[in-house]
Amino acid sequence: MPADAEAAINHSSTRSAWVISVRLGLLILSASVMLACALPEPPVTNLPTSPAVLDITPAPTLDIDATATVLAGLLRATPTPAGMYTVEPGDTLSTLAREFEITVEELMAANDLQNPDDLQEGQTLFIPTPQPPSTVETE
Repeated sequence: MPADAEAAINHSSTRSAWVISVRLGLLILSASVMLACALPEPPVTNLPTSPAVLDITPAPTLDIDATATVLAGLLRATPTPAGMYTVEPGDTLSTLAREFEITVEELMAANDLQNPDDLQEGQTLFIPTPQPPSTVETE
């Protein structure tokens, strides 16, 4: 047998052995992958679960009296048209102060007036709320 033929047979048998080992490796690999993907066995007994605890907080009740209409009807101490006065002919700060039971100084300060004689007919004045007299306790 020539040397070339013998080398071809050795090469052919070596190649076929290599192909067989690669196929066997792929078969083992695919079998192990399929086993890894298999579902696990269910447990022998079911373990108890802890009960669900729900804390339910009741919603607050609606206060019917707390509406915008009720709030709008409440009296608030703010400068409103009722606390405004339009100067008429013959008005002076001292007569207006007496009429509204406040001092001339309070009336001038509330309206940022510098001179008590500078009243104009038709001028609008803010009339501050009279302050209660302060009481000083003596021991």
